[in-house]
Amino acid sequence: MINFDKMRPVIYIMLVFSFCLFSAARCKKPHNSVTGGGKGGNGTIIARAEHYGSLLDTAVVYIKYNTLDAPANGVYDDSLIVSTNYQAVFSSLTPGNYYLFTEAIHDPFNPATVEGGKPWTIAGSNDVDTVNIASYQYNFTFPTWWHVL
Repeated sequence: MINFDKMRPVIYIMLVFSFCLFSAARCKKPHNSVTGGGKGGNGTIIARAEHYGSLLDTAVVYIKYNTLDAPANGVYDDSLIVSTNYQAVFSSLTPGNYYLFTEAIHDPFNPATVEGGKPWTIAGSNDVDTVNIASYQYNFTFPTWWHVL
């Protein structure tokens, strides 16, 4: 016959060991945002607003981290004004996905306001990527005589 009084400490030790083993197996490494795209790395995106082949210097470029789609709520993570050398430089980025959007002015056109967006992925940790974001006119209405052409 088994003497359970002498086995009690062994049972407790086995239960504690099993609990520790089960707890350790459930531990997950914290999510590392490096694979998703965001700040904290060595990557760079040089964004340029383009309309009909012309680079624009009157523009704002917005960036959304960790996505290839425009945000449904229109809220972006960062933005920069395009400099006189026709580019906005987003630096210290991690490898991953980004969505870039620009609003610009292309003066000879009426209306002069143009906008456009483009998904982009930084593949390597030290990549420097140049991205042209093609823009299109919005709120444009054709003149009444347009249909005759």
